[in-house]
Amino acid sequence: MKRNLFFLTLTFLSTGIFSQTLPDAIKLTDNEQFETAEISFKNLIESQPNNGENYFYFGENYFKNDNLEMANATYQKGVDANATNPLCYVGLGKVQWYQNKSTEAKANFYKATTLAAGKNAIVLMKIAEAYIKAETKDINEAIKLLDMAIKLEPKKPEVYILKGDAFLEQNDGTKAIENYEKAGALDPKSVTAILRQGQLWFRAKNYDLALELYKKASLIDSSFAPAYREKAEIYFLAGRYANAVAQYKRYLQLNNNCSARGRYAGFLNQAKQYKESIEAASEAIKCNPSNPYLYRYKGYSQFETGDYVNGLQTMNTFFDMASKNAKVKIISEDYEYRARLYSKDTKDSTSFMSAIADYKKALELDPAKNEMNADIANTYIKMKKYPEAISAYKSKMEKGKPTANDYFGIGRAYYYSKDFVNADSSFVQIIRSQPDLPLGYLWRAKTNVQLDPKNETWLAKPFYEQYIAKVKPTDTEKNKKDLVDANTYLGVYYMNNKDNCMAKTFFKKINELDAANANSKKFLDSAEAKKCP
Repeated sequence: MKRNLFFLTLTFLSTGIFSQTLPDAIKLTDNEQFETAEISFKNLIESQPNNGENYFYFGENYFKNDNLEMANATYQKGVDANATNPLCYVGLGKVQWYQNKSTEAKANFYKATTLAAGKNAIVLMKIAEAYIKAETKDINEAIKLLDMAIKLEPKKPEVYILKGDAFLEQNDGTKAIENYEKAGALDPKSVTAILRQGQLWFRAKNYDLALELYKKASLIDSSFAPAYREKAEIYFLAGRYANAVAQYKRYLQLNNNCSARGRYAGFLNQAKQYKESIEAASEAIKCNPSNPYLYRYKGYSQFETGDYVNGLQTMNTFFDMASKNAKVKIISEDYEYRARLYSKDTKDSTSFMSAIADYKKALELDPAKNEMNADIANTYIKMKKYPEAISAYKSKMEKGKPTANDYFGIGRAYYYSKDFVNADSSFVQIIRSQPDLPLGYLWRAKTNVQLDPKNETWLAKPFYEQYIAKVKPTDTEKNKKDLVDANTYLGVYYMNNKDNCMAKTFFKKINELDAANANSKKFLDSAEAKKCP
Protein backbone atom coordinates (compact mmCIF):
# COMPACT_ATOMS: atom_id res chain seq x y z
CA MET A 1 0.00 0.00 0.00
CA LYS A 2 2.75 2.45 1.03
CA ARG A 3 4.78 1.46 -2.03
CA ASN A 4 1.85 2.16 -4.38
CA LEU A 5 1.19 5.52 -2.72
CA PHE A 6 4.86 6.37 -3.06
CA PHE A 7 4.88 5.69 -6.81
CA LEU A 8 1.58 7.54 -7.25
CA THR A 9 3.03 10.55 -5.47
CA LEU A 10 6.10 10.42 -7.74
CA THR A 11 3.79 10.27 -10.76
CA PHE A 12 1.88 13.33 -9.58
CA LEU A 13 5.06 15.31 -9.04
CA SER A 14 6.74 14.24 -12.27
CA THR A 15 3.75 15.04 -14.48
CA GLY A 16 2.82 18.37 -12.96
CA ILE A 17 -0.69 17.27 -12.09
CA PHE A 18 -1.15 20.13 -9.66
CA SER A 19 -1.13 22.66 -12.53
CA GLN A 20 -4.67 21.47 -13.38
CA THR A 21 -4.86 22.71 -16.99
CA LEU A 22 -6.74 20.89 -19.73
CA PRO A 23 -3.59 20.43 -21.91
CA ASP A 24 -1.81 18.88 -18.92
CA ALA A 25 -4.67 16.45 -18.35
CA ILE A 26 -4.79 15.54 -22.07
CA LYS A 27 -1.05 14.89 -22.00
CA LEU A 28 -1.55 12.43 -19.15
CA THR A 29 -4.07 10.55 -21.30
CA ASP A 30 -1.65 10.57 -24.25
CA ASN A 31 0.99 9.16 -21.90
CA GLU A 32 -1.47 6.39 -20.97
CA GLN A 33 -1.55 7.58 -17.36
CA PHE A 34 -5.30 7.10 -17.31
CA GLU A 35 -5.96 6.96 -13.60
CA THR A 36 -3.75 9.94 -12.86
CA ALA A 37 -5.49 11.86 -15.66
CA GLU A 38 -8.87 10.95 -14.15
CA ILE A 39 -8.00 12.91 -11.01
CA SER A 40 -7.02 15.94 -13.13
CA PHE A 41 -10.25 15.85 -15.14
CA LYS A 42 -12.39 15.56 -12.01
CA ASN A 43 -10.67 18.61 -10.57
CA LEU A 44 -11.11 20.53 -13.82
CA ILE A 45 -14.83 19.70 -13.95
CA GLU A 46 -15.26 20.69 -10.32
CA SER A 47 -13.78 24.11 -11.07
CA GLN A 48 -15.47 24.46 -14.51
CA PRO A 49 -18.70 22.38 -14.39
CA ASN A 50 -20.15 23.86 -17.59
CA ASN A 51 -17.09 23.40 -19.80
CA GLY A 52 -18.04 20.79 -22.43
CA GLU A 53 -14.41 20.22 -23.49
CA ASN A 54 -13.48 19.03 -20.01
CA TYR A 55 -16.17 16.36 -20.19
CA PHE A 56 -15.20 15.34 -23.73
CA TYR A 57 -11.53 14.82 -22.97
CA PHE A 58 -12.43 13.12 -19.69
CA GLY A 59 -14.57 10.75 -21.78
CA GLU A 60 -11.62 10.26 -24.13
CA ASN A 61 -9.54 9.22 -21.14
CA TYR A 62 -12.02 6.45 -20.38
CA PHE A 63 -12.38 5.56 -24.06
CA LYS A 64 -8.64 5.10 -24.59
CA ASN A 65 -8.55 2.94 -21.46
CA ASP A 66 -11.16 0.61 -23.07
CA ASN A 67 -13.97 1.67 -20.74
CA LEU A 68 -16.70 2.53 -23.24
CA GLU A 69 -19.45 2.54 -20.62
CA MET A 70 -17.83 5.26 -18.51
CA ALA A 71 -16.78 7.13 -21.65
CA ASN A 72 -20.36 7.23 -22.88
CA ALA A 73 -21.67 8.36 -19.49
CA THR A 74 -19.07 11.16 -19.36
CA TYR A 75 -19.86 12.36 -22.88
CA GLN A 76 -23.55 12.45 -21.94
CA LYS A 77 -22.76 14.51 -18.84
CA GLY A 78 -20.97 16.94 -21.14
CA VAL A 79 -24.06 17.26 -23.33
CA ASP A 80 -26.20 17.81 -20.22
CA ALA A 81 -23.79 20.45 -18.92
CA ASN A 82 -23.34 22.26 -22.24
CA ALA A 83 -25.72 21.21 -25.02
CA THR A 84 -24.17 23.60 -27.55
CA ASN A 85 -20.67 22.15 -27.38
CA PRO A 86 -20.24 19.82 -30.40
CA LEU A 87 -17.45 17.63 -29.04
CA CYS A 88 -19.50 15.54 -26.62
CA TYR A 89 -21.88 14.64 -29.47
CA VAL A 90 -18.81 13.36 -31.31
CA GLY A 91 -18.02 11.26 -28.24
CA LEU A 92 -21.52 9.78 -28.11
CA GLY A 93 -21.37 9.04 -31.82
CA LYS A 94 -17.95 7.45 -31.49
CA VAL A 95 -19.17 4.99 -28.85
CA GLN A 96 -22.14 4.11 -31.07
CA TRP A 97 -19.88 3.65 -34.08
CA TYR A 98 -17.70 1.22 -32.10
CA GLN A 99 -20.90 -0.61 -31.10
CA ASN A 100 -21.88 -0.94 -34.79
CA LYS A 101 -24.84 1.44 -34.34
CA SER A 102 -23.98 3.36 -37.49
CA THR A 103 -27.33 5.16 -37.92
CA GLU A 104 -27.29 6.56 -34.37
CA ALA A 105 -23.57 7.37 -34.64
CA LYS A 106 -23.98 9.36 -37.85
CA ALA A 107 -26.91 11.27 -36.31
CA ASN A 108 -24.66 12.44 -33.49
CA PHE A 109 -21.80 13.20 -35.88
CA TYR A 110 -24.21 15.30 -37.97
CA LYS A 111 -25.37 17.15 -34.86
CA ALA A 112 -21.75 17.85 -33.92
CA THR A 113 -20.79 19.18 -37.37
CA THR A 114 -23.96 21.31 -37.47
CA LEU A 115 -23.11 22.91 -34.11
CA ALA A 116 -19.51 23.40 -35.24
CA ALA A 117 -20.77 25.15 -38.40
CA GLY A 118 -17.69 24.09 -40.37
CA LYS A 119 -15.35 26.06 -38.10
CA ASN A 120 -14.01 23.42 -35.69
CA ALA A 121 -11.15 21.25 -36.99
CA ILE A 122 -11.09 19.13 -33.79
CA VAL A 123 -14.69 17.99 -34.40
CA LEU A 124 -13.77 16.82 -37.90
CA MET A 125 -10.60 15.14 -36.66
CA LYS A 126 -12.33 13.25 -33.86
CA ILE A 127 -15.04 11.92 -36.18
CA ALA A 128 -12.33 10.87 -38.65
CA GLU A 129 -10.45 9.16 -35.82
CA ALA A 130 -13.50 6.98 -35.09
CA TYR A 131 -13.77 5.99 -38.75
CA ILE A 132 -10.05 5.08 -38.81
CA LYS A 133 -9.59 3.21 -35.53
CA ALA A 134 -12.84 1.30 -35.02
CA GLU A 135 -13.14 -2.28 -36.23
CA THR A 136 -15.73 -1.06 -38.77
CA LYS A 137 -13.91 1.55 -40.86
CA ASP A 138 -14.75 4.27 -43.38
CA ILE A 139 -11.32 5.44 -44.47
CA ASN A 140 -12.48 7.44 -47.49
CA GLU A 141 -14.87 9.48 -45.33
CA ALA A 142 -12.11 9.93 -42.74
CA ILE A 143 -9.70 11.36 -45.33
CA LYS A 144 -12.42 13.67 -46.64
CA LEU A 145 -13.01 15.02 -43.12
CA LEU A 146 -9.28 15.41 -42.47
CA ASP A 147 -8.81 17.38 -45.71
CA MET A 148 -11.58 19.71 -44.50
CA ALA A 149 -9.76 20.06 -41.16
CA ILE A 150 -6.50 20.89 -42.94
CA LYS A 151 -8.21 23.77 -44.74
CA LEU A 152 -9.26 25.13 -41.35
CA GLU A 153 -5.93 24.55 -39.59
CA PRO A 154 -3.18 23.75 -42.10
CA LYS A 155 -0.42 23.98 -39.48
CA LYS A 156 -1.94 21.59 -36.95
CA PRO A 157 0.40 18.53 -36.65
CA GLU A 158 -2.27 16.25 -35.17
CA VAL A 159 -4.40 16.34 -38.33
CA TYR A 160 -1.48 15.02 -40.42
CA ILE A 161 -0.85 12.26 -37.87
CA LEU A 162 -4.45 11.12 -38.26
CA LYS A 163 -4.21 11.35 -42.04
CA GLY A 164 -1.08 9.17 -41.86
CA ASP A 165 -3.07 6.68 -39.75
CA ALA A 166 -5.79 6.62 -42.41
CA PHE A 167 -3.35 5.87 -45.22
CA LEU A 168 -1.68 3.21 -43.09
CA GLU A 169 -5.05 1.46 -42.77
CA GLN A 170 -5.10 1.41 -46.58
CA ASN A 171 -1.60 -0.14 -46.51
CA ASP A 172 -0.21 2.95 -48.24
CA GLY A 173 3.00 3.31 -46.28
CA THR A 174 4.41 5.97 -48.59
CA LYS A 175 1.54 8.43 -48.01
CA ALA A 176 1.43 7.50 -44.33
CA ILE A 177 5.09 8.38 -43.75
CA GLU A 178 4.70 11.60 -45.79
CA ASN A 179 2.01 12.77 -43.40
CA TYR A 180 3.87 11.69 -40.28
CA GLU A 181 6.95 13.55 -41.48
CA LYS A 182 4.85 16.63 -42.28
CA ALA A 183 3.52 16.55 -38.70
CA GLY A 184 7.10 16.25 -37.45
CA ALA A 185 8.20 19.19 -39.60
CA LEU A 186 5.41 21.37 -38.18
CA ASP A 187 6.36 20.33 -34.64
CA PRO A 188 9.84 18.75 -34.37
CA LYS A 189 9.10 17.94 -30.72
CA SER A 190 5.92 16.01 -31.49
CA VAL A 191 6.67 12.69 -29.83
CA THR A 192 3.43 11.28 -31.24
CA ALA A 193 4.57 11.97 -34.82
CA ILE A 194 7.90 10.25 -34.08
CA LEU A 195 6.12 7.35 -32.38
CA ARG A 196 3.86 6.85 -35.41
CA GLN A 197 6.86 6.76 -37.73
CA GLY A 198 8.41 4.15 -35.49
CA GLN A 199 5.19 2.11 -35.51
CA LEU A 200 5.10 2.28 -39.31
CA TRP A 201 8.64 0.94 -39.60
CA PHE A 202 7.84 -1.65 -36.95
CA ARG A 203 4.93 -2.78 -39.11
CA ALA A 204 7.32 -2.97 -42.06
CA LYS A 205 9.60 -5.15 -39.87
CA ASN A 206 12.41 -2.60 -39.92
CA TYR A 207 12.92 -3.01 -36.19
CA ASP A 208 16.26 -1.19 -36.01
CA LEU A 209 14.83 2.00 -37.49
CA ALA A 210 11.70 1.72 -35.35
CA LEU A 211 13.84 1.37 -32.22
CA GLU A 212 15.89 4.45 -33.14
CA LEU A 213 12.71 6.49 -33.52
CA TYR A 214 11.34 5.30 -30.18
CA LYS A 215 14.65 6.24 -28.56
CA LYS A 216 14.41 9.66 -30.20
CA ALA A 217 10.92 10.15 -28.75
CA SER A 218 12.22 9.27 -25.28
CA LEU A 219 15.06 11.79 -25.62
CA ILE A 220 12.61 14.56 -26.54
CA ASP A 221 10.21 13.69 -23.72
CA SER A 222 11.48 11.22 -21.16
CA SER A 223 8.00 11.08 -19.60
CA PHE A 224 6.36 9.82 -22.82
CA ALA A 225 5.37 6.37 -21.61
CA PRO A 226 4.21 4.78 -24.93
CA ALA A 227 7.77 4.97 -26.33
CA TYR A 228 9.03 2.67 -23.56
CA ARG A 229 6.19 0.22 -24.18
CA GLU A 230 7.01 0.11 -27.89
CA LYS A 231 10.71 -0.41 -27.16
CA ALA A 232 9.76 -3.27 -24.87
CA GLU A 233 7.80 -4.89 -27.72
CA ILE A 234 10.79 -4.72 -30.07
CA TYR A 235 13.17 -6.20 -27.51
CA PHE A 236 10.61 -8.91 -26.83
CA LEU A 237 10.45 -9.87 -30.52
CA ALA A 238 14.25 -9.97 -30.64
CA GLY A 239 14.27 -12.39 -27.70
CA ARG A 240 16.03 -9.84 -25.51
CA TYR A 241 13.66 -10.38 -22.63
CA ALA A 242 15.77 -8.66 -19.96
CA ASN A 243 15.85 -5.47 -22.06
CA ALA A 244 12.14 -5.79 -22.79
CA VAL A 245 11.24 -6.09 -19.11
CA ALA A 246 13.57 -3.18 -18.22
CA GLN A 247 11.76 -0.94 -20.73
CA TYR A 248 8.36 -2.01 -19.46
CA LYS A 249 9.46 -1.33 -15.89
CA ARG A 250 10.36 2.19 -16.99
CA TYR A 251 6.92 2.47 -18.58
CA LEU A 252 5.44 1.33 -15.29
CA GLN A 253 7.42 3.90 -13.31
CA LEU A 254 5.84 6.62 -15.43
CA ASN A 255 2.44 5.00 -15.33
CA ASN A 256 2.18 3.04 -12.09
CA ASN A 257 -1.58 2.79 -12.01
CA CYS A 258 -3.86 -0.21 -11.92
CA SER A 259 -4.36 -0.36 -15.70
CA ALA A 260 -0.63 -0.23 -16.37
CA ARG A 261 0.10 -2.97 -13.86
CA GLY A 262 -2.50 -5.13 -15.61
CA ARG A 263 -0.89 -4.56 -19.01
CA TYR A 264 2.49 -5.35 -17.43
CA ALA A 265 1.16 -8.72 -16.26
CA GLY A 266 0.11 -9.50 -19.84
CA PHE A 267 3.48 -8.45 -21.19
CA LEU A 268 5.35 -10.63 -18.69
CA ASN A 269 3.21 -13.57 -19.73
CA GLN A 270 4.13 -12.97 -23.37
CA ALA A 271 7.79 -12.68 -22.37
CA LYS A 272 7.49 -16.12 -20.70
CA GLN A 273 8.29 -14.68 -17.28
CA TYR A 274 5.41 -16.58 -15.79
CA LYS A 275 6.21 -16.31 -12.08
CA GLU A 276 6.56 -12.54 -12.39
CA SER A 277 3.35 -12.38 -14.47
CA ILE A 278 1.42 -14.15 -11.71
CA GLU A 279 2.75 -11.68 -9.14
CA ALA A 280 1.91 -8.66 -11.33
CA ALA A 281 -1.58 -9.96 -12.12
CA SER A 282 -2.25 -10.67 -8.43
CA GLU A 283 -1.26 -7.11 -7.54
CA ALA A 284 -3.45 -5.68 -10.30
CA ILE A 285 -6.41 -7.83 -9.20
CA LYS A 286 -6.22 -6.22 -5.76
CA CYS A 287 -7.01 -2.80 -7.23
CA ASN A 288 -9.25 -3.98 -10.09
CA PRO A 289 -10.83 -7.37 -9.30
CA SER A 290 -13.45 -6.91 -12.02
CA ASN A 291 -10.92 -6.95 -14.91
CA PRO A 292 -11.31 -10.37 -16.62
CA TYR A 293 -8.04 -10.05 -18.57
CA LEU A 294 -6.01 -10.21 -15.36
CA TYR A 295 -7.41 -13.67 -14.67
CA ARG A 296 -6.51 -14.70 -18.22
CA TYR A 297 -2.85 -13.72 -17.78
CA LYS A 298 -2.70 -15.28 -14.34
CA GLY A 299 -4.37 -18.54 -15.43
CA TYR A 300 -2.07 -18.92 -18.44
CA SER A 301 0.98 -18.33 -16.27
CA GLN A 302 -0.19 -20.69 -13.52
CA PHE A 303 -0.42 -23.47 -16.10
CA GLU A 304 3.10 -22.71 -17.33
CA THR A 305 4.47 -22.86 -13.77
CA GLY A 306 2.70 -26.14 -13.02
CA ASP A 307 0.14 -24.71 -10.60
CA TYR A 308 -2.69 -26.64 -12.24
CA VAL A 309 -5.26 -26.62 -9.43
CA ASN A 310 -5.14 -22.85 -8.91
CA GLY A 311 -4.75 -22.27 -12.64
CA LEU A 312 -8.01 -24.09 -13.36
CA GLN A 313 -9.78 -22.08 -10.68
CA THR A 314 -8.40 -18.84 -12.15
CA MET A 315 -9.44 -19.75 -15.71
CA ASN A 316 -12.93 -20.69 -14.54
CA THR A 317 -13.17 -17.27 -12.90
CA PHE A 318 -12.11 -15.69 -16.19
CA PHE A 319 -14.76 -17.58 -18.16
CA ASP A 320 -17.44 -16.69 -15.62
CA MET A 321 -16.55 -12.99 -15.80
CA ALA A 322 -16.13 -12.97 -19.59
CA SER A 323 -19.53 -14.62 -20.14
CA LYS A 324 -21.15 -11.70 -18.30
CA ASN A 325 -19.20 -9.00 -20.15
CA ALA A 326 -20.13 -8.44 -23.80
CA LYS A 327 -16.94 -6.43 -24.37
CA VAL A 328 -14.66 -9.38 -23.56
CA LYS A 329 -13.93 -11.66 -26.49
CA ILE A 330 -13.16 -15.25 -25.51
CA ILE A 331 -10.36 -16.46 -27.79
CA SER A 332 -9.09 -19.86 -28.85
CA GLU A 333 -6.18 -19.75 -26.40
CA ASP A 334 -8.59 -19.36 -23.47
CA TYR A 335 -10.26 -22.68 -24.23
CA GLU A 336 -6.91 -24.28 -25.04
CA TYR A 337 -5.32 -23.33 -21.72
CA ARG A 338 -8.36 -24.42 -19.72
CA ALA A 339 -8.37 -27.71 -21.63
CA ARG A 340 -4.73 -28.29 -20.69
CA LEU A 341 -5.54 -27.54 -17.07
CA TYR A 342 -8.50 -29.94 -17.09
CA SER A 343 -6.35 -32.66 -18.65
CA LYS A 344 -3.95 -32.46 -15.68
CA ASP A 345 -6.73 -33.48 -13.29
CA THR A 346 -6.16 -37.26 -13.41
CA LYS A 347 -8.39 -37.94 -10.38
CA ASP A 348 -11.64 -36.98 -12.05
CA SER A 349 -12.64 -38.53 -15.39
CA THR A 350 -15.18 -35.75 -15.97
CA SER A 351 -12.24 -33.34 -16.20
CA PHE A 352 -11.01 -35.23 -19.26
CA MET A 353 -14.38 -34.77 -20.95
CA SER A 354 -14.27 -31.06 -20.06
CA ALA A 355 -10.78 -30.88 -21.56
CA ILE A 356 -11.96 -32.46 -24.81
CA ALA A 357 -14.95 -30.09 -24.99
CA ASP A 358 -12.65 -27.08 -24.55
CA TYR A 359 -10.12 -28.34 -27.10
CA LYS A 360 -12.96 -28.68 -29.62
CA LYS A 361 -14.17 -25.13 -28.88
CA ALA A 362 -10.63 -23.84 -29.32
CA LEU A 363 -10.45 -25.58 -32.71
CA GLU A 364 -13.78 -24.09 -33.77
CA LEU A 365 -12.43 -20.61 -33.06
CA ASP A 366 -9.10 -21.30 -34.75
CA PRO A 367 -9.20 -24.28 -37.17
CA ALA A 368 -5.54 -23.64 -38.05
CA LYS A 369 -4.54 -25.10 -34.68
CA ASN A 370 -4.64 -28.62 -36.07
CA GLU A 371 -2.14 -29.74 -33.43
CA MET A 372 -4.94 -29.71 -30.86
CA ASN A 373 -6.40 -32.83 -32.47
CA ALA A 374 -3.37 -34.61 -31.01
CA ASP A 375 -4.20 -33.16 -27.58
CA ILE A 376 -7.76 -34.45 -27.98
CA ALA A 377 -6.45 -37.88 -29.00
CA ASN A 378 -4.02 -38.05 -26.06
CA THR A 379 -6.83 -37.17 -23.67
CA TYR A 380 -8.96 -39.97 -25.12
CA ILE A 381 -6.01 -42.34 -24.62
CA LYS A 382 -5.88 -41.35 -20.94
CA MET A 383 -9.57 -42.30 -20.77
CA LYS A 384 -8.84 -45.58 -22.62
CA LYS A 385 -11.24 -44.50 -25.38
CA TYR A 386 -9.01 -45.76 -28.17
CA PRO A 387 -11.40 -45.62 -31.17
CA GLU A 388 -12.06 -41.93 -30.39
CA ALA A 389 -8.30 -41.33 -30.10
CA ILE A 390 -7.72 -42.98 -33.49
CA SER A 391 -10.41 -40.78 -35.03
CA ALA A 392 -8.83 -37.62 -33.59
CA TYR A 393 -5.38 -38.58 -34.87
CA LYS A 394 -6.77 -39.35 -38.31
CA SER A 395 -8.40 -35.92 -38.38
CA LYS A 396 -5.08 -34.27 -37.55
CA MET A 397 -3.12 -36.31 -40.08
CA GLU A 398 -5.61 -35.63 -42.87
CA LYS A 399 -5.34 -31.86 -42.37
CA GLY A 400 -1.57 -31.57 -42.20
CA LYS A 401 1.68 -33.44 -42.82
CA PRO A 402 1.87 -36.30 -40.28
CA THR A 403 4.82 -36.28 -37.90
CA ALA A 404 6.61 -39.09 -36.05
CA ASN A 405 4.64 -38.06 -32.96
CA ASP A 406 1.38 -38.52 -34.87
CA TYR A 407 2.35 -42.02 -35.98
CA PHE A 408 3.45 -42.87 -32.45
CA GLY A 409 0.18 -41.59 -30.99
CA ILE A 410 -2.11 -43.37 -33.42
CA GLY A 411 0.10 -46.45 -33.24
CA ARG A 412 -0.33 -46.61 -29.45
CA ALA A 413 -4.09 -46.17 -29.83
CA TYR A 414 -4.20 -49.09 -32.30
CA TYR A 415 -1.92 -51.13 -30.00
CA TYR A 416 -4.09 -50.65 -26.91
CA SER A 417 -7.24 -51.40 -28.92
CA LYS A 418 -5.50 -54.67 -29.98
CA ASP A 419 -5.39 -53.72 -33.66
CA PHE A 420 -1.78 -54.84 -33.94
CA VAL A 421 -1.62 -54.86 -37.75
CA ASN A 422 -2.44 -51.15 -38.02
CA ALA A 423 -0.25 -50.44 -34.99
CA ASP A 424 2.72 -52.08 -36.74
CA SER A 425 2.05 -50.07 -39.91
CA SER A 426 2.09 -46.86 -37.86
CA PHE A 427 5.39 -47.69 -36.16
CA VAL A 428 6.91 -48.50 -39.57
CA GLN A 429 6.26 -44.84 -40.50
CA ILE A 430 8.22 -43.63 -37.45
CA ILE A 431 11.25 -45.65 -38.56
CA ARG A 432 10.96 -44.33 -42.11
CA SER A 433 10.78 -40.71 -40.99
CA GLN A 434 13.36 -40.97 -38.17
CA PRO A 435 15.52 -44.08 -38.66
CA ASP A 436 17.87 -43.18 -35.80
CA LEU A 437 15.06 -42.88 -33.24
CA PRO A 438 14.92 -45.97 -30.96
CA LEU A 439 11.19 -45.48 -30.27
CA GLY A 440 9.96 -46.88 -33.60
CA TYR A 441 11.98 -50.09 -33.25
CA LEU A 442 10.86 -50.58 -29.64
CA TRP A 443 7.19 -50.31 -30.48
CA ARG A 444 7.51 -52.47 -33.58
CA ALA A 445 9.07 -55.06 -31.30
CA LYS A 446 6.25 -54.78 -28.73
CA THR A 447 3.65 -55.02 -31.48
CA ASN A 448 5.27 -58.04 -33.13
CA VAL A 449 5.37 -59.82 -29.77
CA GLN A 450 1.57 -59.49 -29.83
CA LEU A 451 1.38 -60.64 -33.47
CA ASP A 452 3.45 -63.70 -32.55
CA PRO A 453 2.23 -64.48 -28.99
CA LYS A 454 3.60 -68.06 -28.95
CA ASN A 455 6.99 -67.07 -30.40
CA GLU A 456 6.48 -69.38 -33.33
CA THR A 457 8.51 -67.21 -35.71
CA TRP A 458 10.11 -64.74 -33.26
CA LEU A 459 8.90 -61.75 -35.27
CA ALA A 460 10.11 -59.21 -32.71
CA LYS A 461 13.77 -60.29 -32.77
CA PRO A 462 15.16 -57.92 -35.44
CA PHE A 463 13.34 -54.94 -33.93
CA TYR A 464 14.63 -55.57 -30.41
CA GLU A 465 18.15 -55.93 -31.85
CA GLN A 466 17.81 -52.61 -33.70
CA TYR A 467 16.31 -50.94 -30.63
CA ILE A 468 19.31 -51.96 -28.48
CA ALA A 469 21.71 -50.73 -31.17
CA LYS A 470 19.97 -47.34 -31.44
CA VAL A 471 19.94 -46.47 -27.73
CA LYS A 472 22.86 -44.16 -26.97
CA PRO A 473 25.05 -45.09 -23.98
CA THR A 474 24.12 -41.78 -22.35
CA ASP A 475 20.42 -42.75 -22.55
CA THR A 476 20.81 -46.20 -21.01
CA GLU A 477 19.46 -45.30 -17.57
CA LYS A 478 16.23 -43.71 -18.76
CA ASN A 479 15.61 -46.66 -21.10
CA LYS A 480 16.56 -49.32 -18.53
CA LYS A 481 13.19 -51.06 -18.27
CA ASP A 482 12.77 -51.40 -22.05
CA LEU A 483 16.39 -52.50 -22.46
CA VAL A 484 15.83 -55.23 -19.86
CA ASP A 485 12.74 -56.40 -21.78
CA ALA A 486 14.64 -56.38 -25.09
CA ASN A 487 17.61 -58.31 -23.73
CA THR A 488 15.29 -60.79 -21.98
CA TYR A 489 13.45 -61.48 -25.24
CA LEU A 490 16.73 -62.07 -27.10
CA GLY A 491 18.18 -64.18 -24.29
CA VAL A 492 15.10 -66.43 -24.33
CA TYR A 493 15.32 -66.62 -28.13
CA TYR A 494 18.88 -68.01 -27.97
CA MET A 495 17.99 -70.37 -25.10
CA ASN A 496 15.14 -71.69 -27.23
CA ASN A 497 17.60 -72.21 -30.10
CA LYS A 498 20.06 -74.12 -27.82
CA ASP A 499 22.70 -71.36 -28.04
CA ASN A 500 23.21 -70.87 -24.31
CA CYS A 501 26.51 -69.02 -24.70
CA MET A 502 24.87 -66.39 -26.88
CA ALA A 503 21.96 -66.26 -24.43
CA LYS A 504 24.46 -65.67 -21.62
CA THR A 505 25.69 -62.43 -23.27
CA PHE A 506 22.16 -61.00 -23.09
CA PHE A 507 21.52 -62.12 -19.52
CA LYS A 508 24.83 -60.57 -18.49
CA LYS A 509 23.62 -57.26 -20.01
CA ILE A 510 20.42 -57.61 -18.00
CA ASN A 511 22.47 -58.16 -14.83
CA GLU A 512 24.49 -55.01 -15.58
CA LEU A 513 21.26 -53.03 -15.97
CA ASP A 514 19.46 -54.57 -12.98
CA ALA A 515 21.49 -56.71 -10.58
CA ALA A 516 18.32 -57.78 -8.76
CA ASN A 517 16.69 -59.21 -11.88
CA ALA A 518 15.58 -62.75 -10.99
CA ASN A 519 15.58 -64.12 -14.56
CA SER A 520 19.16 -63.10 -15.28
CA LYS A 521 20.35 -64.39 -11.90
CA LYS A 522 18.63 -67.76 -12.42
CA PHE A 523 20.14 -68.25 -15.88
CA LEU A 524 23.65 -67.05 -14.95
CA ASP A 525 23.66 -69.48 -11.98
CA SER A 526 22.60 -72.39 -14.20
CA ALA A 527 24.94 -75.20 -15.25
CA GLU A 528 24.37 -74.36 -18.91
CA ALA A 529 25.59 -70.77 -18.42
CA LYS A 530 28.65 -71.86 -16.44
CA LYS A 531 29.82 -73.97 -19.36
CA CYS A 532 30.22 -70.75 -21.40
CA PRO A 533 33.22 -68.39 -21.06
